[in-house]
Amino acid sequence: MDVVGFPHQVGGHFGLLTCAGHVCKPLNHREFAFYSQMDPRLQPFTVKCCGRIKVTLSMCAEDGTLNMCADVPECHKQASTLVIDGQRMTFRIKKCGKVEAEKATNAWAAQCQSKVVEKLLKGYDKWFILLEDIVSNFKKPCVVDLKMGQRQYGDECSPQKKLSQAQKCRQSTSAEMGVRMVGMQLYDRNTQQYSFVNKYEGRRMDKTCFYEVIYKYFSDAGKSRQKVALQKLYELRDALSKAEGFRFFSSSLLIAYDGADDNEPIVLRMIDFAHSTYNGFLNDNEYTGTDDGYLLGIDSLITILTNIVSYPNMGPKLLESPSKRSLKRPHTRIDDEEIEKLLASEENVLIELEETSEESLECSNVSLIEEF
Repeated sequence: MDVVGFPHQVGGHFGLLTCAGHVCKPLNHREFAFYSQMDPRLQPFTVKCCGRIKVTLSMCAEDGTLNMCADVPECHKQASTLVIDGQRMTFRIKKCGKVEAEKATNAWAAQCQSKVVEKLLKGYDKWFILLEDIVSNFKKPCVVDLKMGQRQYGDECSPQKKLSQAQKCRQSTSAEMGVRMVGMQLYDRNTQQYSFVNKYEGRRMDKTCFYEVIYKYFSDAGKSRQKVALQKLYELRDALSKAEGFRFFSSSLLIAYDGADDNEPIVLRMIDFAHSTYNGFLNDNEYTGTDDGYLLGIDSLITILTNIVSYPNMGPKLLESPSKRSLKRPHTRIDDEEIEKLLASEENVLIELEETSEESLECSNVSLIEEF
């Protein structure tokens, strides 16, 4: 089946593709193992993993258009609304040799996915994890990606990576609130346009700015979906409070609803488990107790959403007075050129991380499930 770009990606290092109504994420063996051995208590709160696929790529000599395809299990061969709605995100090679994304909903998706396609052209690993697409039936997906917890690196990471991630936590809302914004896209029915927040803007937010953006996101969802989201957060908190020894380092909470249809539900899912662990997983270090940093992030979201539901007309003033607001990390826009430079600066760190992860798995006696 055809593989195209995933137009509604708002966060993450690695570009996402889509195939047969699923999201295709570049294969990380640690993450695939974690999905394969997912604790049943957490399954209701995570996206479904449907195995892995190999993506092949060819180029049209006439116009440089790149065509990707993959063999998908029969049970997963369903139509995708992204194709039905004419939002088919494709790629082509420019005369300068760079890959360009076409019909991207946001600049972040275009930048990340172009880099993944460039790697495919260079012969890098073509295996992808096949994951549930929680927005496949949405006409205008409103999505927010929240980095959870107060620690954003795994034990397998290099000292340089650990130091870098610790600094990002200290300088963002992660340290105080246990959560920071990685990315967001929000559809405005009045203007019929999307607004966006990328991960660099998310890092610059202070507590009040974070609250303002989250307030806007949930306000547009409507009271009914606000209450559902609040209930889901309580249910997730209850499950995590019983998850002894689990750590979800650098994982995210993905929240989505349809900005064009109030009857569609709001969806919450835990994602990104490349650095997650639990006692007995691979040869990882073991931990006692619960992941208190993640629970702090859930509690922060519960507090904010409770205020939104209980006092809908108060707005961001509920959190703190304007006089206490920090001006060091305002929600300023970052243009596409700066995004590209920032992403390029992270390439070496990401390659190092991938190699470290592979070495760690080669030393582990673990049997990975190849098909579901």
